[in-house]
Amino acid sequence: MKKLILALLVAAGSIATANAQEPKSILLYGDVSLMSVRADDLTKTTNWHAAPGVGYQFNHNWTLGLSIYWGQDATKDGTTGEKNTDNTYRVGPFARYSHYIRKSETFFWYTQFDFDYAGKYHTNEGNPATDKANGVYVGLYPALGINFGRGVCMNFSIGGINYQTLKVADATYSTNEFNLTFGQTWNAGISKNFNCGHKMHSHHEPGDEVHRRKADRMEDEDDAAPKPKKKNRNRDEDE
Repeated sequence: MKKLILALLVAAGSIATANAQEPKSILLYGDVSLMSVRADDLTKTTNWHAAPGVGYQFNHNWTLGLSIYWGQDATKDGTTGEKNTDNTYRVGPFARYSHYIRKSETFFWYTQFDFDYAGKYHTNEGNPATDKANGVYVGLYPALGINFGRGVCMNFSIGGINYQTLKVADATYSTNEFNLTFGQTWNAGISKNFNCGHKMHSHHEPGDEVHRRKADRMEDEDDAAPKPKKKNRNRDEDE
């Protein structure tokens, strides 16, 4: 059966107010996806989600913040026009650890851990929501970042690991899902680093943070080095 597929995917896109490991800065990120499928019988399926987040980078490696997820899977019958929608949502804290790769000034990686309150429900036209459920979502995924200059980065990930448990309302049972998606999914996005009022007063070229760390370390070593004592000359000997 032929299908007309229109897909728009903007995934793992992030906007940050500083470089990958810049301390005392605000991180803004998010990803959005949209997919629409129309079958031969005119039945249309539309899937979309949005997942923004905001965090505070309190040192060179660690970021803590809050993330939100909202998604819908909607199907519209081509004969009756009836629309059914499955809604999914999550909100909770996240922790992200990021680090430059060896001595590179361009490549860095990060791993993010999400711990969310999760829920879902089903809607049919204007009828009250059914199949309500809520519970906990836990996810862990790694990603790669590439600095291109002037604060512009590309981010890539190829899946992760997550677990979700939901208790169905008005029922005595729960649903449990465990997913291992390494190599099964991929995300790509663009990020932009903005000035945050720290030592770098303009845009951030790749490696700015590495160079600054090296400069700070050299300054610390110079301050710690003992100063040579001046030799007291004997005035009588000079005479």
